[in-house]
Amino acid sequence: MKKRSGNESKEGEISESVNTWNILNYEFPLFVVTCHYMIKYLFAMIIRFIMECKADRRTRISFKDQLMWLVPIGICASLEIGLSNWGLKYVTVSFFTMAKSSSILFMVAFALLLNLERWRPVLVISTGLITFGLFLFTWRSALFELRGLLLIELAAACTGLRWTVSQIVMQGEQKLLKHPLDMVAYVQPWMFLAILPLFFLYEGSQFSFDKVTQYLNEHAPFYVLFFISFGGLLAFAMEMADVSEYLLLVYTSGITLNIFGIIKEVVTLSLAHFINGDYFSLVNTFGLFLCFGGMLLHAFSKRRLLKAHTESRTPDRRRLLTDVDP
Repeated sequence: MKKRSGNESKEGEISESVNTWNILNYEFPLFVVTCHYMIKYLFAMIIRFIMECKADRRTRISFKDQLMWLVPIGICASLEIGLSNWGLKYVTVSFFTMAKSSSILFMVAFALLLNLERWRPVLVISTGLITFGLFLFTWRSALFELRGLLLIELAAACTGLRWTVSQIVMQGEQKLLKHPLDMVAYVQPWMFLAILPLFFLYEGSQFSFDKVTQYLNEHAPFYVLFFISFGGLLAFAMEMADVSEYLLLVYTSGITLNIFGIIKEVVTLSLAHFINGDYFSLVNTFGLFLCFGGMLLHAFSKRRLLKAHTESRTPDRRRLLTDVDP
């Protein structure tokens, strides 16, 4: 396993929050993720129960619809998180961000495959600019690690499929899930089932009570219980608070949502550079401009499509108001 320098550890704390920090210091990252799934599901069900006692009955989804739509989302989301956490054990956060930027390429591919997006040259150009720009922005020579790269690319593919299917579920005529709380309540069990094989395969042989309760080679059961519980609660709170991402997916597309995620990643990495006193090379600066150029191109393209769609519907509305039956 590669050791990180002090600056890289600080960068990880800034850009990957509590989970990444725990991975750097705890021996069982997949166990932590599994516990977070259970905590999030428990909180979601408790809140749903309280809300149903005071208001109307919330969304119910049949087992058939769950198998058709929610199982792929849950499996892909779980594999994405599990593979990302596993890959972070072998690479730096900058390399992780650089490799994970390919998720938008997978998202575009799945969107075209499932007819969620039409083939447009501007879509390919903007996606390419963002991906290549983020690649250059986080570029570091001599940081290549094949095993970590493969794990992260698999995670990126899962990200693309996950958000593409999520877009179908949220924008479909049935609108199976209308609130982030319902998404957590119905998807978490499938995420839990999907992460279990990875957990048993890669951490099961070393798993024991003595090792689980160790933190930084010290016996600290209460501290381990605290950071796992706090991390799960924090993850649940962030999903509930970040309604903006849910609305973006409902009213725009998974690609647009991914671009907003990249904006957050670029901002946090930029702050990390300034806070840690890291040097921006010309390659990094050029990549940053390419990245923002691709985002602007995508925004203008979406605005143009929306304007054209609105104008095409206006004559039909006028005709309905002015036409008189004989």
